Amino acid sequence: MEKSANKRWKESGTSLSFKEWIDRDNKKKVSGGGNFLPFNSGVIQDTLNASKAEIATMSGYKPQANNKLVLGLDRNIVIFAGLLIVGSAGFYFYTKLKNKK
Repeated sequence: MEKSANKRWKESGTSLSFKEWIDRDNKKKVSGGGNFLPFNSGVIQDTLNASKAEIATMSGYKPQANNKLVLGLDRNIVIFAGLLIVGSAGFYFYTKLKNKK
């Protein structure tokens, strides 16, 4: 069984008068409950994107391509790994040719 409005008002411990409290409570029920806006992720994402674009234009920031990456790795790491592979392959074939003689 549902509690009466008077009992809910007393249990809420609010400092509002009963009339003010019941008006606020009725407005909550009409608006879907709570004082919060309904969640809409599309609107939020659009707002974030617009804010990022505005900040970028205001600050003069221009994203630049990162020339230090090769295949998503740092260029120096790729060069070192390539030299290591070529060196070990060269050593392998050198030892194979030396053992044949």
